[in-house]
Amino acid sequence: MHIWRSGLADVFLDTPICNAHTTGCDVLWAGTPMVTLPLERMASRVAASLCSAAGFYNEMVVSSHVEYENIAVKLGLNHEYRNDLRKRLKAARRSCPLFDTHTWVKDFERLVSQMWQIHCEGDGPRSFEVYPV
Repeated sequence: MHIWRSGLADVFLDTPICNAHTTGCDVLWAGTPMVTLPLERMASRVAASLCSAAGFYNEMVVSSHVEYENIAVKLGLNHEYRNDLRKRLKAARRSCPLFDTHTWVKDFERLVSQMWQIHCEGDGPRSFEVYPV
């Protein structure tokens, strides 16, 4: 019900100081365009990461309050542009990294396996990377 309701909005205006996290994912899955302005802290940069992983960074992430207002007005008034963006969002949700749960699970399994290997070798906690296959 919550995600369905998110799809009824014309546009989701994210708050710059503390961004939408799970709600942002729900809104994007529902096909609702988002406008977000990332700031310095992690809590204000989450939605930009979501938009990037969905493949829509350039269309939904702005760098100033003026740009935020401009894109919000454009999405509110330009029905053709907004509807095109909605269609592309809905089409991308089956293939974009943001919603690719299968790959995320595989990467997480590889991460846990690497941590176990480090433990079995007698090493303590340390930084390491797991690269995509």
